[in-house]
Parts: sequence; structure tokens; C-alpha cells
Amino acid sequence: MVLLICPDEMSQLISMKEAIEAVEESFRQWAELPGVNAPRRRIHVPSGVRVSVHQGGVPGLGATGLMTHCEHVSIQSDGTQRYRLRGRPVHVLYSAQTGELMAILVGEPQPKELPLNGVTALRTAATSAVGTKQLARPDSHRIGLLGAGVQAKYHLLALQQIYPLTTVKVYSRNPENRSAFARTMTTPGIEIEAVNSAREAVEGADIVVAATNSNVPVMDGAWLQPGTHVVSIVASNVGLLRGGFVSKKRQELDDETLRRADRIVLCSREQAQQDQQADIYDRIERGILSWDQVWELPEIFSGKAPGRTDPKQITLFKNNAGQGVCDVALGARIYQLAREKGAGIELEMDGIEYQEEVQGVAGGQG
Repeated sequence: MVLLICPDEMSQLISMKEAIEAVEESFRQWAELPGVNAPRRRIHVPSGVRVSVHQGGVPGLGATGLMTHCEHVSIQSDGTQRYRLRGRPVHVLYSAQTGELMAILVGEPQPKELPLNGVTALRTAATSAVGTKQLARPDSHRIGLLGAGVQAKYHLLALQQIYPLTTVKVYSRNPENRSAFARTMTTPGIEIEAVNSAREAVEGADIVVAATNSNVPVMDGAWLQPGTHVVSIVASNVGLLRGGFVSKKRQELDDETLRRADRIVLCSREQAQQDQQADIYDRIERGILSWDQVWELPEIFSGKAPGRTDPKQITLFKNNAGQGVCDVALGARIYQLAREKGAGIELEMDGIEYQEEVQGVAGGQG
């Protein structure tokens, strides 16, 4: 039996805490089994529509498979990236033990606490939380937030699961957006203030989160104080560049931020190389960084790479594209919760047992 989970159920099953735990487990398993993840792959057609495929396997959660999503991408005059229309994302989960199809999840996974519609927003925020947990100071409680959309809201919700936050300063270029964020995201015990500049948000923060849709740097690394942890989620638009849709690569960080970072950690080094991601790849090409300064999050989990070793270090987690192992882990946890709660629609569909044909050998190959 295959379980079909429809969009209206995708916002009712998983909490942000459960999502973070699933993603954290995926990185642990990736550290032990390097072959369970492949870099995200994308193609673009002439209209500007792109499709992304994220493959991975999480044996400990019993699943392997993929997540795919599609958007019609447009670049605004102010340099921001927008989506004219989005096709519903789909998770396809197979049994990691038998290879049999287990589940099809249609729609955007959303945390029960804050069901909002954003491009892979839950997985992105959960991944940022996992990376931040490994790199930020344990006593972090002040957040500087650049961006006021769904990604920013989910990142705040995610960080609340792992740090006792007291202060959040949020900046967006649109005054109405940042004011609305401060008003709607109000949480007991946390002061949320909309500020008038990116600098005001960054200075004095323990953790700076750049959760934007920008194609240009959104902060100045000179504003960072010793001990700050930085999160950045913009990855790559190299496909749009090669297709002639844009004139330059996306960046969210400036040179100074990369120069000052004592520890730089990515989801995937291979992803940065494949997509020639400007925040990392271009800085290495220009000699600002070298590859031996850049680590992967699975290497932190395996002990191959150090996390933060000094409270005064500036650390950076570059959440550089969603990895399939995280999507499969998230899908597997949603599948488990759906089974427990009796959600979804069961489809009468069984696996096909493959029987190898026996070739004749007397006269050579048949």
C-alpha cells in the first residue's frame, strides 16, 4: 500500500522541533554514509521555468527517494528574485530496505505552529538551525534578521527551538514588511523590533540571519562583532545566468564577511563547485578564500572538522542549497506522523518483483 498525502494535510502533521530533529538525523547519517546524498540538480526552459531535483537516503528513518519542485522565476528591477507561479513540490519515498514505493507527498511541508507557503522554507530553516547549533555560541540570545518574508519567519521559529532568544531586530527594505513582521511574530519573552537599516540589525547580534531573496550583498562584514555567527541561505542562479535570464550570479554576502569568518561551513562543497556559487566559489577563484578553509556540515558531525573553538570567533553557516538527504528525512518523518494519525489516502499499489530472465548458454547468448 502506498500512502498519498495531499497539500491540505501537509500543514497539520509536523512541528518545527520535529523537522529540526529529522534534518539533524539526516546529517548524522550522511556523515556516516557519504553515498546517501547527491547535490541538487536543476534545469531551466526558455520561459524561465526551472525544475529542481533533490535525491537522498536516510536508512535510519527507513526511506530513500527524492523531492522535486518547480517555479516560474522572474528577476525584478530591484534585483530581487520572484516566483510568478509555483508547481506543488512532490516527495517520492521508497523503502530503504526493500525499494518498494511507500509514499507520495504533494505540497509544501509546513510546521504546525506557523503554516505558511514558501519555497522549501521548512527544510531550509531546519537546516539553518542544525548548522547554527554546531557553530553559534551556546549563550546566543540576540538575533539580527535580514528579511521579513516566509524564510525569515521560519528561521526565527527554528532558532527559538534551540536558543533562549530575548531580542530580535528585523530589517527589510520595505518598511511595511518589517513592521508587519514585528507585529505578527510577537512572542512572549522576546522583544521584536523593526529597525531602519541592515546595520542596526547586524550590530550587537549574536546570530545574524540573512534570509532574503536578494541577488546582491545585504550586509557589510565590517559590522560584525567578535563572536557573531552568520547564516546565509542564497545559493546559486548559475542556470539562469547560462540561460541568459540574468546578467550576474546571486550573492548575499560581501567580501569582508568571508574574509573575517574564522570558520566557514557549507551543506555541500560539491554543490558549491557544481553550481559555481558566487558567495563561495567566486571568492575562491579571486583568492579571497581557499577550499581548505571551507568545511561541510557532515564533517562537523563526523569530527573531521572543528566547529566553534573560541567564543570570539566569527562563524558562518552557508546553507548553500537544499540537500536531498534532508528532504527525504523530512518526508520520512511526515510519513511516520501521517501513519500514526491515520492521515493520507491509501493507494492499492504494490511493488513489482523483478525476476531476471535466464539466458541460454549452450549456443552462446540467446
